[in-house]
Amino acid sequence: MAPTKYNRFRGGERCDECGARQWYAQDAIRYCRNGHRLEGFAEHQGDEDDFGTQGKVSRKKKEPKKKVAVKLAGDEGRELYLEVLQLILLRQVWWLVREKGFPEDFEEIVRALWALRVRNLPLMESGGVTRKRKGDVHEETDDYASSAPLFSSQSEGTGAESSAFDLSDATTATWAPDAGRRWKLPKLVDTLAMCYLGCLVRRLPATTADFCGWAQRGELDFLAAFNKIPRNVRDRLPAEYHSALQVRDHIPAGRLQASIQELVISFKVNFDTIFPPINYPPILVRLITELTLPVEVYLVVKCITEILKTDYSYPIGGKRIRAMDNPEVLLLALIVVSAKLLYPLDGVERLPRSHHDPRSVTIDWGKWQESMQNDTVETSSTLLRGEEYQVTPEDALTMEKGKMDDFMDWFEKMWIGDGEPRTAERVREPFQGQKRLSQPSSLNDQIGNRDREREQIRSRYEALSSSMKILEPVPVDPEDLNKKQSQDFCPVWRTPEELPDAAKVFYSKAASMSYIPLHTLVRGATQVERQLEIWCIQRAKERNKGKGKGKGKAVWTGDDSD
Repeated sequence: MAPTKYNRFRGGERCDECGARQWYAQDAIRYCRNGHRLEGFAEHQGDEDDFGTQGKVSRKKKEPKKKVAVKLAGDEGRELYLEVLQLILLRQVWWLVREKGFPEDFEEIVRALWALRVRNLPLMESGGVTRKRKGDVHEETDDYASSAPLFSSQSEGTGAESSAFDLSDATTATWAPDAGRRWKLPKLVDTLAMCYLGCLVRRLPATTADFCGWAQRGELDFLAAFNKIPRNVRDRLPAEYHSALQVRDHIPAGRLQASIQELVISFKVNFDTIFPPINYPPILVRLITELTLPVEVYLVVKCITEILKTDYSYPIGGKRIRAMDNPEVLLLALIVVSAKLLYPLDGVERLPRSHHDPRSVTIDWGKWQESMQNDTVETSSTLLRGEEYQVTPEDALTMEKGKMDDFMDWFEKMWIGDGEPRTAERVREPFQGQKRLSQPSSLNDQIGNRDREREQIRSRYEALSSSMKILEPVPVDPEDLNKKQSQDFCPVWRTPEELPDAAKVFYSKAASMSYIPLHTLVRGATQVERQLEIWCIQRAKERNKGKGKGKGKAVWTGDDSD
């Protein structure tokens, strides 16, 4: 006879009669250990057909395993970084051709410049065989991304030297082939610089301010370029190149100009390539119009251009580069100096000598400042595109609803990527079900903005014309015509702190409009004024020399050298 199997009661239960804590089953009836029958329990034998019918079984759902991409390193990581830059450059060129109407051959020009830029980068092993990446899938690529012939140039250094990397600014020495130093990799800002150099080659009147504005407003792929890189590429890109592709929320003033200057010198040193000067006449007209200055400024700028004998080309080294050597800084400095000579900014009234004196007309700079500020007041209900990065936490607390919508549109477009799938949902969740006042601009909106800008320019010029006054000339004794009068002197301001109120507003507006630091513009204007002073001294010497020889007047030889 088999021994009796005892079981324990559940949950602290026991026999009601004797308090036993164990029980056994016999003939489908349950008894306590002492033999007392327990009520409410019936045991039955399960049939084989009833197997598996004991109820619904729930199992914990296993989380899907995430595939972790292998980070590339060394030459492979650098090559992938260059391919990413190449993809970004391709998107920028496509946008310029399709949206801005750049010529079709613009892509070929930028392609050639990029091929030269990466020609001698260290991307091969010491054995001379290019590495192949297993399972590498190129997304959204075409001829630009076929990197085999583009990135397979022989390295200048050894394999050991190519294992390091450097993303700092390039200099003439680091670009020199015989400098004994490893070449430096291009940076994200170099993609904009390449497009600008393509404009120089094609003689297109585009400025660095245009490229900065397009990038700042999110129209040109730059600030949020990292978020648009294919996910599988980002996962394999080394961490140091992630930081190189993730730029700030705006382009610092003068940063693009510095990068362009570095590339111009580099192409000259390495490939003896000289870029043509900027196509300055249409740019000059546009700057004068945007600053709402009289047309006489254009004539004075052309005269000073002839005096300085400049062709508005980028310097290619050989001397210390001054602020006025940058063609765009020089052009803007000439506009500022010309306006300063024609319409004094120091508040001192300089009476003309005759009706033909260009100083016979004066500008009320206070009225000019009011007309320039009216445009900002008219658009105060919306956030000015390109300046969203200036919003502070304090501004967000008191911001109007329309401006908040504009800021959230910009934030969503520029900074919400797909790095974490839930991030975008968490940011949008508080705003679900609300009607958004601002929507992405359409073609009709862009046309309306252009019409609005033309109307604003017309209204500003009307205000300028109404504020201009004609001064009565003060005759001067003929004997004093060749003598320097106090009214002929113009003050020189060498630092932004020395600028008077009207001059500071004018200089600041011109600098911000061209994405040039204010101190750079002040320095460039000072250097232009110094060159004009030297020219005036030379002319005076030549006149005195001619009088000493008994001639009626001096003859200018046209030699302005020191």
